[in-house]
Amino acid sequence: MVTSALSDPLRERLRRDGYLYLPGLLDPAEVRSVDADVRRALHALGWLAEPTGHTVAGPVPSDRLRPAFREAYDSLQGIEGLHRLAHAPAVHEVIEGLLEEEVFCHPAKVARVALPTGPGEGYSTGAHQDFVKLHVASDVLTVWIPLTPCTPRRQGLRVLTGSHRGGFLPVEPALARSLPVYLPVDPADPRWRTADYALGDAVIFHSLTVHGGGPNTTDQVRLSVDVRYQRRTDPMRSEYAHPHGRPRVPDWPELCRDWSTDAWVRMPADVPTVPAPADVSYADYLSTLVAPPSRLLGY
Repeated sequence: MVTSALSDPLRERLRRDGYLYLPGLLDPAEVRSVDADVRRALHALGWLAEPTGHTVAGPVPSDRLRPAFREAYDSLQGIEGLHRLAHAPAVHEVIEGLLEEEVFCHPAKVARVALPTGPGEGYSTGAHQDFVKLHVASDVLTVWIPLTPCTPRRQGLRVLTGSHRGGFLPVEPALARSLPVYLPVDPADPRWRTADYALGDAVIFHSLTVHGGGPNTTDQVRLSVDVRYQRRTDPMRSEYAHPHGRPRVPDWPELCRDWSTDAWVRMPADVPTVPAPADVSYADYLSTLVAPPSRLLGY
């Protein structure tokens, strides 16, 4: 576990700001290796002009975008290194120090491919809180890992500093794509924080912290991974024991069949899980959802 000399000031910063920016937390060589695997997979599917770069091959026709993305996402979820990266000892040590208890990593990892955004678009991923999808324990920490360097034109994660203190916020249904999860936050809000992230950097934020992806005005993709950790004694939504994107994405037996081990997607058997509510619309469920008290934040 992280010594109190390190974890105490980090915990206080997280409580104050809702996030931690930790440059150089990960080995850049390991991150670069995952980036290379993702690039090869996207090139094989026709998304990238070449496997050694990030330049897009050309616009995907709108009627092909969703099925093309599903095919690409299956390929990305089957990359062993992407899941292995989530178990880097340095990450685990920091999270355990912050939560002051034994923790585990959600088997489900989110692979993000930020395509070039259109003129005037303020986000590549809209403003939201992770609790809107997690639903159960408040003290779930997301670790955002960029797989490509980020610049003002190819922005990475944006975090709305202090937003976690507002609790769980009502979503704006008009901003929904497949599900109502986004918040009406101005992309020019002065509370947004971001950085020119380098390989090896990581950002840790609380499930109630508002965040999003900045615009990408280049001709390249921006790649990243979201990994979530929580205490072993806290409950978890049962769907996160399976691959992100399931049931469209195959389950672990198919995804892991060529891996060296499936240890990266196993979770402790004693973690309490809660199934998704049945016979209620997602919007109706969210209208009654309240985040439980946070031991980490103290309220």
